[in-house]
Amino acid sequence: MSLTPILSLARRQASSSLLRPAVRRARSPQQIAAIAQRRTMGGGQPESQSMKARLWEGHSTEPEGWEGTLYTTYVVGFGLIVLALGFAPDTTIASWANNEAQARLELQAEGKLEKPTFGIHYNTPEQTGASSEWDGFMEKSIKPGEDDDDDDEDEDDEEEEEEEEEEHDE
Repeated sequence: MSLTPILSLARRQASSSLLRPAVRRARSPQQIAAIAQRRTMGGGQPESQSMKARLWEGHSTEPEGWEGTLYTTYVVGFGLIVLALGFAPDTTIASWANNEAQARLELQAEGKLEKPTFGIHYNTPEQTGASSEWDGFMEKSIKPGEDDDDDDEDEDDEEEEEEEEEEHDE
């Protein structure tokens, strides 16, 4: 098989276009196979010593005393964060709008609101009547004028001790 017709065709095509790279030398299949065998893509390189070394070489692999405490702290901290985020209130605009619309519908159903006004929030303690319920609860739970201080009993005990000491001194 002669390569001259192929080379001449390749030279003509290369010369016809300035954008094409220079014509490569034609190689036989045996030459291509030899080149492919020589190229091992780095597989023939010796393995470096750093690839054979163990991580943190020279340090003890036995557990130390502080590691258990550290891991326990990590687990407890992770659990607290999960609980805090899991029970966090929903503060999205969609939940606020849903609650506001529900409050307006309830006020309209009770007859306390004829037509909602733009810019007024109806889901507040004052608008829903929760503030009056809270005030009633506060009056029931705390009786004004009554001293709820536990120090009175301590003062009575101290007075009795002082009287006993005076009696013993006389």
